[in-house]
Amino acid sequence: MYTFLLYILKVSLSLAAFYMFYKLLCSRDTLHRFNRCLLLFILALSAVLPFMYIDLGIISHEAAVEIGQLGAMLEDEPVEMAAMTDTPVSLWQRIPWQLIPWRMILGGIYCAGLLVCLAHFVGSLLSIALLIRRSKRRVMADGTILVAHNKAYGPFSWMRYVIASAQDLDENFDMILAHERAHIRLGHSWDLLFVQLCATAQWFNPAAWLLKRELEAIHEYEADSDTLRQGFDARQYQLRLFEEAVGVKFNTITNNFNNCSTKKRIIMMMKRQTSPWARMKALFVLPVAFVAVTVISCTSPKEKKTDANQEVVQQSQPASAPEIQVVTYAPQPKEVEQGEVFQVVEEQPMFPGGMEEMMKFLQQNVKYPKEAQDQGKQGRVIVQFVVNKDGSISNDTIVRSVDPLLDAEALRVVRSMPNWTPGKQRGKEVRVRFTLPVAFRLDGGTESKSAEVKQVAKVPTQGEEIFNVVEQMPEYPGGVGELM
Repeated sequence: MYTFLLYILKVSLSLAAFYMFYKLLCSRDTLHRFNRCLLLFILALSAVLPFMYIDLGIISHEAAVEIGQLGAMLEDEPVEMAAMTDTPVSLWQRIPWQLIPWRMILGGIYCAGLLVCLAHFVGSLLSIALLIRRSKRRVMADGTILVAHNKAYGPFSWMRYVIASAQDLDENFDMILAHERAHIRLGHSWDLLFVQLCATAQWFNPAAWLLKRELEAIHEYEADSDTLRQGFDARQYQLRLFEEAVGVKFNTITNNFNNCSTKKRIIMMMKRQTSPWARMKALFVLPVAFVAVTVISCTSPKEKKTDANQEVVQQSQPASAPEIQVVTYAPQPKEVEQGEVFQVVEEQPMFPGGMEEMMKFLQQNVKYPKEAQDQGKQGRVIVQFVVNKDGSISNDTIVRSVDPLLDAEALRVVRSMPNWTPGKQRGKEVRVRFTLPVAFRLDGGTESKSAEVKQVAKVPTQGEEIFNVVEQMPEYPGGVGELM
């Protein structure tokens, strides 16, 4: 859902940019057919642009912030969680905002708006069908079906149907028929169907609805021009537009005779014809499209920092609750696929409720084995496991061992975890490898140098083995600042 919402957002930004371009440069021209094609092209181009990518060879601002924060974490010592005090805390601080499923909420809001717009769209189609079915119909020589009703709606057309009241047909039969036939002949209903679906998908975007209104106006300009070319008196035709301006429109998906501002239509009829060279202004679409693709490329998610690189330290204290420390390792720089198991994906797997809930779970469930405490055993156990497509955990193994007792406790807690939210790659659930270091440390104790060397010796080092996690992570020459 996150990937789809991101795509919809990028489409909306592209539409807004293209609409402003059209409104400023082309909306006043009398090149109606060209403008119509341009608007349809803009709609199609906006839907395709998010799939395009330009490698600019730079790091986006978002990535730079993440790397900068990561560098600060790597350089600092682990920070212990502060104990609870009686200091007054504001409501804003008491609410765990990071635990709120914002993506799910936004997805729900979008789907709700989409369903409402779809219901309105389907309702409009059904109302047209019912009106046609309950009215008198007559097939004309050119295949047009004339529908006469007794309602107060103004004349309109939909597909091959010309729908008007019996009174309108009696008074202005030829003029109305010529205008609505122009809509049918030019295929305007198909345009409306396409733009209505686009606006429904972009229901939250004002630019989509404004663009739809521009296309409807072009339809009327085009039909007016076609009607006048058939020899009708311009003054009589304009008078008829004023009369129909007070009529009731049927709905927004049809070509209504009074669909557009009467003043604009009359101005457009009397306006001097725009030079065909004005079509060259459409070339400005290219730089607008390039800028849009560049912005989209810069905001496309590359590698995200992963919660898999969090370390939990369990401290044993005789008279107080254990404390938790967090250390972040640098994520691997590129996506690695091992069979069907991913190391880094677009959407990382997540413990139910997020990292804070996992911290609480570990704090409540990790038990320092009594025998290990008596023997003074302490150290950092690194557990690696796979989060499956259904969120279950499998393939759990000890990457770095400290002591069989501590290893067994770390595995026990990992195996007792509830199902996770699975990771996703290109919108599909995938299996993801997750690394969780758990440190057991006695009260006031630190791991000795001999213990460190002992643990390194336990890691197989045959041949040119590649390690996923090591005690001292590799560092770019000069540090994170030089890397930036």
